[in-house]
Amino acid sequence: MLDSESSMDANNKRYLKEFGGAMAAYSVMVPISMWMLRGHEHTALGYGIAFLPMIPSALALWAFMRMFRGLDELQRRIQLEAVAFSFLATCLITLTWAFQQNPGLPRFDVSWVAPLLILLWGLGVGIAKRRYE
Repeated sequence: MLDSESSMDANNKRYLKEFGGAMAAYSVMVPISMWMLRGHEHTALGYGIAFLPMIPSALALWAFMRMFRGLDELQRRIQLEAVAFSFLATCLITLTWAFQQNPGLPRFDVSWVAPLLILLWGLGVGIAKRRYE
């Protein structure tokens, strides 16, 4: 195996471990924080409790950035194109929805923006990879 391939495998393994751990913590933290929030709505403590799931989310972001820095130039280019596609497509979709609320579409819940970004990022990775095959 080439050195770059083995370092990429090590990079991916580290990423999966760090990202997986962060997502496991997030999955545990969300229901716990929702349970703890009961009776503390609109209080300083409530805002602090509602923030708790963001801690493992930040760790997931850190894991992704570490993984990204370990990618070769082609993989970085693919990821950057995927992120650009995701960002711009999310902007287009959310702005379209916002304007369609005027004639009667229901309000768009902002909590769906992150899953939309992630879904479109995955689609963008697929499109970019096909471009460089």
